[in-house]
Amino acid sequence: MKPDQNLLSEDMAAIAARSAPLWKALRGQSLFITGGTGLFGRWLLEAMLCANSTLGTDLKATVLTRNPDNFRRQFPQFFGDGAVRVIGGDVMSFDFPDESFSHVLHMATTSAWETSHGEDQLRKFHTLLHGTERTLQFAARCGAKKVFFTSSGVAYGPTPSGMQRILEEYPGSPDTTQVDSALGIAKRSAEFLCAYYAQKHGFEFTVGRCFSFVGPHLPLDIHYAIGNFIRDALFAETIVVKGDGSPMRSFLYMSDLIVWLLTMLVNGRHARVYNVGSDQAVSILDLAHLVRDTVSPGKPVQVLGESGNRVGNFSRNWYVPDIGRARTELGLDAWTSLESSIRKTADFARASGQV
Repeated sequence: MKPDQNLLSEDMAAIAARSAPLWKALRGQSLFITGGTGLFGRWLLEAMLCANSTLGTDLKATVLTRNPDNFRRQFPQFFGDGAVRVIGGDVMSFDFPDESFSHVLHMATTSAWETSHGEDQLRKFHTLLHGTERTLQFAARCGAKKVFFTSSGVAYGPTPSGMQRILEEYPGSPDTTQVDSALGIAKRSAEFLCAYYAQKHGFEFTVGRCFSFVGPHLPLDIHYAIGNFIRDALFAETIVVKGDGSPMRSFLYMSDLIVWLLTMLVNGRHARVYNVGSDQAVSILDLAHLVRDTVSPGKPVQVLGESGNRVGNFSRNWYVPDIGRARTELGLDAWTSLESSIRKTADFARASGQV
């Protein structure tokens, strides 16, 4: 086994051990997944195949993707035993497979690469809004019992100055006059569509508002600060902080995330919104130093920019969820430390030759 696959095997074993009852509750079910070729989807498929192998769950997954051949080439390990199938189509207009699915996981959005490279905001909005409605129409058609939708913490919009953790009850929303609010506005609208179609057609739904994450397969060369820092720590002479380092963030490790998603799919309450992430805040500057100390001790950290994340009495400096609801209702937590998360991500990038 290649070193990078060995690292993932350890994570998959940890997921299976922590979530065995959840996988068993899904035994023999058929999942329809949008966004299955992205970061979340790839981890989920890997974990499902591990559960099939170690727990005998006999789960099947059908993944909608714009480019099935490319996905098969990139991840041939998913297609050995027929448990994973891909169908081609755009999430906004795909043809409905003529079959039944017990659960629909709607995780599709515009790709991280497209976002990083200046995707048009109206196209982003349409992809989320129309893609969600098309997926919900299919959920009604295929007889799904439950839909799980991965929303985003950006649905809250900028937070009041002094708010250090965002509760699900916080009624904030993105500024509709700001064009770059397309993602947050569309996510909120998609949540409404979930509620409407669930009420109209009688299936259950749960929403996970996702914050920030770290782990193997995270892109290191786009707009994710933690990915950029790990790349610099591994391959550059200096770790570069583009801003002033003051924004506060938190990061949930990917193997923890998969347990969260699976738990919400199986046990999440109907019509319930849950924050998904870690509540352990860290400044971007402290994060850069932690990456340096964990991956490449002694490497210099260079700070380039100035603060620019405040709008009136609202701040974009804090993007950290309160996860009390997930802890209390579902028994979830951020089990993997940030230092360990960084080390695992860097080890995978080094072993796989990720640039």
